Amino acid sequence: MLLQLLVPMSCLCLSASVFAAPVPVPRDAPMAVDRLRPGNPAVLTMTGNWRFKLEHGTSPAVKGELPADAAVPDFATSDFSDGAGSGWTNIPVPANWEVEGFSQLTYQDRNANPADDIGLYRRLADVPASFAGQRILWHFDGVFDGAEVFVNGQRVGYHESGFTAFDMDVTKAIKTGQRNLMALRVYKKTSTSNLEHGSFWCLGGIFRETYLVALPQLHMDDVTVVTDLDAQYKDATLKSAVRVVGPAGAHFVVNGELYSLDGAKIATPAMSQAGDIGADGSATVNLTAPVTAPKLWNAEKPNLYYVFYRLSDGNQKVVERVQDRIGFRKVEMKGGVVKVNGVPVKFTGVCRHDEFTTCGHALNEECWQTDINLLQGANINAIRTSHYPPAERFMELCDEAGFYLLDEIPACWISGEVNNPSRTWAYILRSQETVARDKNRASVIVWSCGNESGYGINDQAEFDYVKAHDPTRLAFISQQNLDKNPKSDFEDYHYPRVDVIRSLAASPNRAKAPAFLTEYSPSGPGGVAYAWDIIWPNDSMAGAFLYLFHDQGQIDKFPERWLVHSPGVPPATFVPGSGPAVNGIPSANTTTGMRLVGGPNPVSTDRQPKASYANIKLVYSPVHTTATNVAVTGGEIVVPIQNRYSFTGLYELTCRWQALAGEKVLATGDSHIDAKPRSSVDASFPATPGMDTLHLEFIHPDGRAVYAVSLRIKT
Repeated sequence: MLLQLLVPMSCLCLSASVFAAPVPVPRDAPMAVDRLRPGNPAVLTMTGNWRFKLEHGTSPAVKGELPADAAVPDFATSDFSDGAGSGWTNIPVPANWEVEGFSQLTYQDRNANPADDIGLYRRLADVPASFAGQRILWHFDGVFDGAEVFVNGQRVGYHESGFTAFDMDVTKAIKTGQRNLMALRVYKKTSTSNLEHGSFWCLGGIFRETYLVALPQLHMDDVTVVTDLDAQYKDATLKSAVRVVGPAGAHFVVNGELYSLDGAKIATPAMSQAGDIGADGSATVNLTAPVTAPKLWNAEKPNLYYVFYRLSDGNQKVVERVQDRIGFRKVEMKGGVVKVNGVPVKFTGVCRHDEFTTCGHALNEECWQTDINLLQGANINAIRTSHYPPAERFMELCDEAGFYLLDEIPACWISGEVNNPSRTWAYILRSQETVARDKNRASVIVWSCGNESGYGINDQAEFDYVKAHDPTRLAFISQQNLDKNPKSDFEDYHYPRVDVIRSLAASPNRAKAPAFLTEYSPSGPGGVAYAWDIIWPNDSMAGAFLYLFHDQGQIDKFPERWLVHSPGVPPATFVPGSGPAVNGIPSANTTTGMRLVGGPNPVSTDRQPKASYANIKLVYSPVHTTATNVAVTGGEIVVPIQNRYSFTGLYELTCRWQALAGEKVLATGDSHIDAKPRSSVDASFPATPGMDTLHLEFIHPDGRAVYAVSLRIKT
C-alpha cells in the first residue's frame, strides 16, 4: 500500500530560488524562522513515512545527467504495487537507511568496492487545489548521493551531490487538487560520490528536510543581502539584490523593510525598486538604504534583524512576501589579520560532523541544541563544518547562538581528481549550491574549499567561484597556501609541530595573510596549550580547529548485522565484535551494537564531556591570568587579568570570588572588573585573615562559567 499525506486545501504562494527555496511568509510581517514551515499553507511537507525497498547498483549518470533514453522504472508508476508480499516496507523521512537497519553502516567508504546501495522511495501526497496555476518546486535539503526524482510516473530531474540543498521544478508533473505519486531512486554510489567520502559516516537516504512550495507566476527567485559598514564600523548600508522571475514584459515593484527580532520596524529611507521582466524570464533589482548605528553581529553579541520583502505586480497588487534573517557585520583581512567589524578576532575552533549516535546524519533540533550547548560550554566560538555543509537549521542556530563558521564545500581526499577537467562541473555545482543556500547567514564568515586533496584546477575553480560570487567573505583551499594560490585569504595547516607553529607566526607571509590550523590534535603536550601559547599573542595567527569535537559512534540496531564484514573484504579477514576498523568499517560491539570511531576528542559519541573537554575550555577561555600565586598587600590581593574577548568588556561578566582556608569558605563576593576588550588590568580583591587560597570564577551573562582559577596566597 502507498502511504497517504493529507493537507489543508489552501495555500499562500511565495518564492523559491534555483538551488534552495526560501521559506514563504504567510502574513504581512516577519516570523520566527523555526515557525515558518510548520502549518504554512504555501508549503506541503514531504517528511513522514514512505514506502521503501533496497536494491543495488550504480548511478548511470555522466556529468550529472542521466542517459537520454533512461526508462522510467516501474516502481515510479501508479500501476506498481508496494503492498504485502512485494518486499516493500516503511521508512521514515528524514533518515539514513543504514541507521534504520536496511544495510550496513559504512565509514569513509573508500575501499575498492564501495557500497552500491540504491534506495527506492514512494508515497502518495494530496496536493492542494490552491497550488493550481502556480510554479511548484520540490525542495530537498540533503539526499545522499544521487537523487532521481519522479512525480506521477514522470522523471522530473536528477541531482548528484550528497550534502547540498536543491530544488526540482515539478509544476508540469503535479496534479493540483488530487492525489499524486511521489517517488525517488537514491544512489549511494555515483560517479562523483567520492567527493563526499572522508573521515565520517557515508550514509544513504533522504536525510534532511523536504517539502513542496507553491509560487506565483511572478515571484522573487533569489535574494542576496550585503551589510556594508562605514569606515568607523558604526553605520551601515543595507543592500539587497533581488531576482524576480515571471512572464516576459511583466512590470513589478519590490519593496523592502527592516525589522528587529521582536517585530519592531526599523526606520530607514524607503527601499523600493521597479522593474520589467526580460526576454529570458527574469530581472534583478537592487535595493539600498542607510541604517544608522545598527546593533552589529559578532560571535559574542549575535544581534540579528529581519529584512522583509513585498513583490507587487503591474496592478500594484502584492503577490508574494519573503524574508531573511541577517546580521550587520563586515569580515575583512587587513595587514595579515582577520577582522570582524574592524576588530581582530581569534577562532577558538573545532571541526564538527553533522552526525549523531542514534540518527546518523538525520539530526533534529534536540541534537543540534545539545551540540551548541556543549560547544559554548567549552568556550568554542568557531566551527569548521567538516567536510560538508550541515543542515540549514543548524546554520540558523549558529546565527542565533553566535559562532564563526568555516562553511566547507564537499571535496574530501580526492587528490586524484583535482586536475581532471571532466570533474570541474562537480566542484562548481557543490560550490554553487553551498553559496546559494548559505550566502545570507551571518555566522558564515569563511568559505572552506574542500579538505586535504592537494592543489589543481578544480579546487582553484571552486575558490575562484566563491570569491567571484561572494566577495564579502574570506576563502581558502585546504592546505594550499600563497605559493600555490596567491589570492588565498589564509595559509592553512594541519597538525604542525610546535616548532613549525612558531615559524608560521614569525613568517614574513603573515603580513600578507593570517595563518590558522584547520586541524590539530588535543593530544599534544599540555593538551591544546602547545599551539595556543603561540596563537594567543599573535594577531596574525587566526586560531585553530581541533579535529574532532566528538567521537563518531553509530548504533547498529540489528544484531544480525553486527557480524557483516566490509564490502570487498573476505569474511575470513574480518573479526567481528572487536579490534580496529576493517577496510573503513568499525566492528560492532556485540552487546550494544555500537560501531565506534573514537579518538582523543573532548566529547564522547553520546555527547558526554571527556577529560580533555576541561583542558580545551581552559585554553580557549576568553579570560586568563598568568598568576599562580598572589600576595596580600595593604589588605588587598592584586591579580593580573587578561580580557581576550574582542567585543565584550569584563564588566559585563560577574567575577565571583571566594577566600578559602583549605576547603572552608571564609568570605565571598561578586566583582565586575573594568577591563575593555583585548586588554589587561590588575584587579583587586579583599584579603581575609587566615585565607590561603583565592578562588575566582567568571560568569557570562547567560549563566555559563567561562573561567575558574584557584590562586595560592604567598606566605
